[in-house]
Amino acid sequence: MLKQKALTVIIAFMMVLALTPVLNGETAYSISINLSYDLTSNTGIMEIVLDIYDSSNTTMFEIPLMFLGEQAVFSIINITATPEAGTLIYEYNEFGKVLKLITYNTTRVTTWLVAENVTENYAPGVYGFFLDLEGFADIGSASFNLYIYGSHEITVENLGVGSYNGTVYYSNSFTVLQINRPGLYFILILTNIEQIPPTQPSPASGFDISIAVTVILLAIGASGVFVYLWRRRMSVELEAVATRDLLTDEVVRDIIMVLGKAGDKGLQQSELVNLTGRPKSSVSRRIKKLEDEGYVNVVRSGKYNYLRLTDKGLEAFRKIASKERRND
Repeated sequence: MLKQKALTVIIAFMMVLALTPVLNGETAYSISINLSYDLTSNTGIMEIVLDIYDSSNTTMFEIPLMFLGEQAVFSIINITATPEAGTLIYEYNEFGKVLKLITYNTTRVTTWLVAENVTENYAPGVYGFFLDLEGFADIGSASFNLYIYGSHEITVENLGVGSYNGTVYYSNSFTVLQINRPGLYFILILTNIEQIPPTQPSPASGFDISIAVTVILLAIGASGVFVYLWRRRMSVELEAVATRDLLTDEVVRDIIMVLGKAGDKGLQQSELVNLTGRPKSSVSRRIKKLEDEGYVNVVRSGKYNYLRLTDKGLEAFRKIASKERRND
């Protein structure tokens, strides 16, 4: 209890001195995320490197770890500051999966974590996960690097605005995926069938068992790709929302109500997440659905994207607002 009070006093004092917020629209820092992952055990080691351009200010950072999905679990191994003479105070909220840092005279913070349950195994040799880097859109630069031992086929689907799908290459026995642009992505990983231990031949069988295994694995892989494409066609919704039921979804209704009240000026997605109180991943997917269905427009203004309701969206806003007034 005494330690917590002391920490609270220190944090309050530093914030009073000169607290610089992390997301203030300025190029204040850059972040690099490196994940070395084992698909079989669904476990890996993640390194997050935060480079701070102006170390003279006392600065608070909030790094949301939800970018690898709500199902992912993290455990901090170590956090270091450079130079060592700098000041670093940190707190990790396991429930909200948010890493909070306060730095002073520090140019780099390196965090090492154990990452578990990142990928979903759709079928033998077929893995996938969502990567949401939209929360890093306002910083200097952000990059994500995935390292998987062995040769794999990686397909990246950009679920947001634009067609950027990263870079995949093979180096030093690792398949490497590099993404250096904020956005919402779905990563599909197909394990090379040559790396899967073959089934022992059956003495009663007269044909080549390896051919049968190859055909079966190809069929399974094809079914996994089909599942992936089907999910993409349905806007890759984790909580699937059919078009006919779109306006009955609570998150969709919240988004429309908040955008309707914002008027012509629109809102950034980060503002929309804060005002609705909904998870960023849920908001992102529904925005994509609303845009596809003609309820929302994404308008570029300067270096920011703003969301505004279309005429169709305004009509939906008026109907939802009218219904809520009657219920009140």
